[in-house]
Amino acid sequence: MFLISPANGLNQWQKIKDKGYLTWITRPSPLTYYTSLDGVIGLEYDILKQFCDSHDIKLTVITAPSNGGLFEMLDGYNIDIAGANLTQTRERLEKYITSIDYDETFISLISSLRKPKIRSIAELTNFKGAILNNSSYEEIADDLINNNISIDSLDGKSLYELLQMVTDGSIDFTLADSNVVAIYKAYIPKLRIGLKLSEMHKLVFLIPYGKDKSNWDVSLKTKLDKFIHQYKLDNKVYEYKQFIVNTLPNSKPADTVYFLKNYAKRWPKVKPLIYSTAEKFNMSPILLGSISYQESHWNAKAISPTLVKGLMMLTKAAAKEQNVTNRLDPLQSLQGGAQYFLKMKDRVPQRITDPDRTNFALAAYNVGYGHLEKARVLTQKAGKNPDLWSDVKLFLPLLNDLDGFKADGRTAVRYVENILVYQNLLQWKEQQ
Repeated sequence: MFLISPANGLNQWQKIKDKGYLTWITRPSPLTYYTSLDGVIGLEYDILKQFCDSHDIKLTVITAPSNGGLFEMLDGYNIDIAGANLTQTRERLEKYITSIDYDETFISLISSLRKPKIRSIAELTNFKGAILNNSSYEEIADDLINNNISIDSLDGKSLYELLQMVTDGSIDFTLADSNVVAIYKAYIPKLRIGLKLSEMHKLVFLIPYGKDKSNWDVSLKTKLDKFIHQYKLDNKVYEYKQFIVNTLPNSKPADTVYFLKNYAKRWPKVKPLIYSTAEKFNMSPILLGSISYQESHWNAKAISPTLVKGLMMLTKAAAKEQNVTNRLDPLQSLQGGAQYFLKMKDRVPQRITDPDRTNFALAAYNVGYGHLEKARVLTQKAGKNPDLWSDVKLFLPLLNDLDGFKADGRTAVRYVENILVYQNLLQWKEQQ
């Protein structure tokens, strides 16, 4: 393979350097490119961002709506590189220049823990599955279909959505890369990683040939391969995957499956009110949406046994304080709840910064600011830091056991942790 520069022209790398940026097309996921609450994360993003920084160029990111859309855009537009947890297949080797592998994965059968375990390929004839169209799973799926196993090939879906379909019972199984499912299990409970259906596959970036396939321009590949080789030698792949796992919140306290159902059914009705209210009070709509979901599951007519009401489940006292005359009016409820939350946040000492400041305000919204302060005092007496949520949340449950304290600190901790999960889920869905 030789690098051939066109006469009186520039090779691909020289063109990239000349324009000052690298164009990358991908699909959003925590392993590729994902705008989290704390900024952009993603293993592939980290590789390409550091690569571009090392060469003093910018990284321009384009997200595709589907696998099919990604390859259509890669083939039809002026895009430098593609990466979306893509494995090196025979077909892709024929169509594209591939980088060296930055990681490996294998394909597994994914089913739900809510259903009996699928112990063999033969058992699959009793179940219905689905895979992503234009994916590396198609070859395995074709072999299964030839053995009378029912598998649909779906377009316009993400793997995340297919995994949701597994847990909600819409399909019985799907095929997925083991490395992706290991991350998504933090968001989607009850997934079972079952039979291993392939050998290890290399994960690579794809580079289009350009106009003249006979003259391979490997100038970008050469630069990128050198960088990836060093990235792997420095153990950065493992370290970054551990960072992603540690970044994701523990989803166990929250019913994420029910959340995703309500996102489809109820969120479209309340979204305009939440966004407009968030803008009015200079709040994050993702945060306000997550608080309102935790409070009422986006049910504007919700009434609890203790007679708190509405989207933000305001008490009579809180409603009166925020001039809310009708707690079941969704706009009044959102505005009153937003004001009350911001009031709690203003009471948190100014030296405390986010995310701790927001977490304390959430806890105060649930249990009351006075009870939060009592927990912070207990934290300080125990030699811990009363300005860190990670320390204070260990002492809030003690309020339940102290005589004379009518406060449910355990629920307050679960309340905050749930909202952290819902924020990540809502951010993820809104980005999609």
